[in-house]
Amino acid sequence: MFMAVGDDVSDGLRIEQPYFQRERPMTWDQEGSYVPVPEGTPRMTHTVSHEWNHSIGEILTALLQAGLVLESFEELPFAAWCPWPDLMVREGDRYRLREDPDRLALQYVLTAHRPA
Repeated sequence: MFMAVGDDVSDGLRIEQPYFQRERPMTWDQEGSYVPVPEGTPRMTHTVSHEWNHSIGEILTALLQAGLVLESFEELPFAAWCPWPDLMVREGDRYRLREDPDRLALQYVLTAHRPA
């Protein structure tokens, strides 16, 4: 769900991107990445990315259709990276929303296995 929130959060969190997959991808042309890059690293030369957002229902259905057995699914109010520095605080190696952190799931943990 949090991938549907727009990049500009100066007025708070707003849904700006599709939650459900669309036929055509969302396309960005950005020189950087969400991953911190060490100083002196060469600049990215291929800056266009195409992304499709996949709903939780779509992901779970794909796993079940592939014959996997779902063991657990948990949504978390934490993220492994900080997409909105003005709205988030770091707690160890993860980030959460500074205010009302329980209002939006930022990651999930899914465990599945092949049937015996």
